[in-house]
Amino acid sequence: MTTPQITLSPPSSSARKGAISPLLILAALTTAVLFLYGYHPFADDAGIYVAGIRKVADPSLYRPDAPFVLASTRLSAFPHFLAAIVRYTRAPLEYVLLATHLASIFACLFACWTLARRIFASPAAQWFAVALAGACFTLPIAGTAILIMDPYVTSRSFSTPLGLFALTAAIDHGWARVALFLVLAALMHPLMALYAAAFVLLFILIDEGQTRAALRLSICGVIAAGGIYLATLHLPVSPAYSEAVLSRSYLFPSEWPWFEYLGLAIPLLLYAVASKHLGLHTLPGKLCLTAVMMGTAAALSAFLFVHPSGPYFLVRLQPLRSFHILYMLAVVLLGGLAGELLLNRSPGHPRQQYSRWAAFALLAAVIATMLFFQRGRYPFSAHVEWPGQTPRNPGQQAFLWIRANTPQDAVFAAAPELVFLDGEDSQGFRATTGRSLLADDKDEGLAILYPQLIGPWAAERNAQSGLDHLSDSERVSRLRPFGATWLLLSRNAATSLPCPYRNAVAQVCCLRPLRKGAYQNHLHVTGTSDPG
Repeated sequence: MTTPQITLSPPSSSARKGAISPLLILAALTTAVLFLYGYHPFADDAGIYVAGIRKVADPSLYRPDAPFVLASTRLSAFPHFLAAIVRYTRAPLEYVLLATHLASIFACLFACWTLARRIFASPAAQWFAVALAGACFTLPIAGTAILIMDPYVTSRSFSTPLGLFALTAAIDHGWARVALFLVLAALMHPLMALYAAAFVLLFILIDEGQTRAALRLSICGVIAAGGIYLATLHLPVSPAYSEAVLSRSYLFPSEWPWFEYLGLAIPLLLYAVASKHLGLHTLPGKLCLTAVMMGTAAALSAFLFVHPSGPYFLVRLQPLRSFHILYMLAVVLLGGLAGELLLNRSPGHPRQQYSRWAAFALLAAVIATMLFFQRGRYPFSAHVEWPGQTPRNPGQQAFLWIRANTPQDAVFAAAPELVFLDGEDSQGFRATTGRSLLADDKDEGLAILYPQLIGPWAAERNAQSGLDHLSDSERVSRLRPFGATWLLLSRNAATSLPCPYRNAVAQVCCLRPLRKGAYQNHLHVTGTSDPG
């Protein structure tokens, strides 16, 4: 059965004159999302991508740790694209990142709007769906350790709207556009594009009346996961790789706390009820059935074949991240439905005023909930970290001193758990400083995805273990073989090494003798350094 096209009657010329351009509304919502949920350009996964961008733009950087820095550039065109912008425009990377982040928010909201226009005839429903999508930008996806959208820019920032554009094109039967958007999404983030393509393919089959074929395809997906499990069951796994993968409990659904399972069960239950109620003669009913099939297949694959005992190949595919597009669609559907019920009443309706207040209250409650759960994520950093602004985070202040006062070929060692320490706010060392760092616990995730990195990761990580509590002679003997020339220690770490910078949380120390007076001018300017 072919999905009937939803045509929106064009507004009259007088209505056009008084109407606000959708692009202006989307731009205003983009700004609102930025100020509501903040911006942290070097935090968490952004630190990995930004270091890769710096390396591609300037190959002289990060030579000792190039395998880790370039890992994010192997399968994604995103770092190469931004590096090209930096090289050819000579614009500061910090400003390019902010502009790109705003563009990604706008693109995601625009994609939600185009999808909502295919599903709902009422402009009120369409715009409430977009508003709810913006309010849910930091919604966690079950226990998968990802959000709908992040407060920083990564390749997923663009694969997400491209996947939604592909779904919209499939609703329109625009097959060339479907292929184009999926190819672009794959260039950004191959794994997320794979799951978006699977959703689109299932939808196309259901939309064409091939529900049984869609069901068989879903079952084949589970069978394929089982085949991969059996084929890799007896592959050798190094102790270091086991240590790395088992430290990430979110990779294994059997290790999740019980409440994380609700993030899988509730969406599937709601989709199933909605699909039965709406029926396959409606577009929303078809979308809901698609979500049920894909989500069930992904959940079965993960629970049956992704175990802490191994094998670990499917771990790298993270099948439950396919719920990302299910969450995006759910937000659009729920927002549109709420808009239809609360905002689409005729003028003069006795409950019109109450309905509008209820709609605003619902939106405010969602925003308040998102902010409540996000409140402690970056407590020591500014809510919006503007380019050129002096950071509030003392850890980042140390990073900026390093960037301004250490040689470009400096190689740092630090406590491997640095990025996860309280007060560090998950700020990326390499991304902020532009300096090399021996492999740390953040690189552990890269070593899981690229097992050839596991040996170097384990060796460098273990050499830095307990760094703050070692003697200087132990530090030198452990770290010199890896080429380390500088140390980033906690403020309370005991050392007699020359440390030209100290602040409330960190000290920057040199493993080599410092030239006398090398930092005299800087000490005079900042007043926060210490000649050691």
